[in-house]
Amino acid sequence: MDLEYAIPENLYYDTHDFWIKVNGEEAVIGLSDYGQSNTGDILYLELLQAGETVGRGDKLGSVESGKWVGSLFSPLSGTILETNHEVLVHPRKVNSDTYGEGWMCRMKLRDSAEVKGLLTAQAYRMWIIEQETKEEEIG
Repeated sequence: MDLEYAIPENLYYDTHDFWIKVNGEEAVIGLSDYGQSNTGDILYLELLQAGETVGRGDKLGSVESGKWVGSLFSPLSGTILETNHEVLVHPRKVNSDTYGEGWMCRMKLRDSAEVKGLLTAQAYRMWIIEQETKEEEIG
């Protein structure tokens, strides 16, 4: 199966469709190309603010699109250092520039060992193939 989604090799991913760029004790987090494609046109975005702490799997924010309204769950534990104000004002940047200006937040990691639990680009690619195969089987 050939995937039409951009999955940069230099990033980590999780099964909530986030990409994570780790730089020492910090990480930048955004929605992956596959994630934004499934979400559809993002109309509204709400994210935790700088200074707030979050645990892995805790609510990082919420998203509203033409397809659904839902929660965003943090791929890592830490303290929010910065929220991308641009995507709050122009949420469709997440769709149009997923790996660039569409990033969501920057976080100081509480435990850098959690990074070992994230997916590599190759593992994420395989996970997407599994998801798409399941969807085809369900019909």
